[in-house]
Parts: sequence; structure tokens; C-alpha cells
Amino acid sequence: MAKRLFILRHAKSSWSEADKSDKDRALKAKGISDIVNTAMRMASKLQGIDLIITSSANRAVHTAILFAETIGFPPQRIQIEPMVYQADEKELIDLIKSLSDDYQCVMVVGHNPTLTYLVNRFLANSFHELPTSGLVGIEFDINRWDEISADRVSSAFTSFEGDV
Repeated sequence: MAKRLFILRHAKSSWSEADKSDKDRALKAKGISDIVNTAMRMASKLQGIDLIITSSANRAVHTAILFAETIGFPPQRIQIEPMVYQADEKELIDLIKSLSDDYQCVMVVGHNPTLTYLVNRFLANSFHELPTSGLVGIEFDINRWDEISADRVSSAFTSFEGDV
């Protein structure tokens, strides 16, 4: 059996609202269109998602909701996990390893640089930076989430909005 992990960086957000904290920043119009385009383009590869976990930052939650709605995943099943907002790569791996093994396919929506470090932990070809709306799918030849490791990766794909 295999487990699939999708890693999605939040869509492009606005820096123009000086009165808002980093956590409260909203998505830009371009970010909204980019994430919807990514979801539509990749929908066939994303069937069977059991759980979407997102950072509690506004831009990540909005990204997760838009993505879920576009691929037909019920947004009310998105799990907002505050620790993802400032988590480091090890903390995200620990979170993934703690998932119920009933889940076969999970998506994590979050932030750089942590997501880039997470992807680079599992994939041989290192990424300098996971772009906004960047999606990486990794399939692991494992039965339990606590078995995830680079040597158990069986396949992977990437989708970056600039790839179109």
C-alpha cells in the first residue's frame, strides 16, 4: 500500500496593507487566479484526498479553501492547524508522522522556507524555493505515516504556475 502527501505553498499574498499583521495578510487577485488554475490543472492527480491541513494564517486558509472547492473537496473538512504557521521542517514531519493511518492521501498547506525544506528532505532534486501556489506530490511506499522517509519515496511530481 502507499501513502500520498501533497505539499502546497499558499498563493501570492498582499504586502500592501501595512495595518495588517503577517498572519492576517490577504491573497492578491493574481494569487487567487493562480491557485484556482493550479487546482484545475492538477485535479486528476488529486483524487482521493482524505484530509487537508492548513496553517492558520489567512492567506493559507484562503488558499486551502479555494483549492478544496476547485477540486471538489468539502471545505468543512479542512483542518486548520495553528502550529503549521511557524513550524519548522521537523515539526511538520512530526505532524505528518502522527496522522491516523486511516488517511491514505493528505495535503499540507503552508509557508516557506519550511515547505521548501520539507520537499528537499524527501526529493533528491533540491528546490531553491517552492513558489507561491507551488504544488509537490510525493508517493511513499509505506503502510503507516510514521514510516515516511526519503528512501521510501516511490514517485513524485511538481506543478508550478509558471510551468503552464
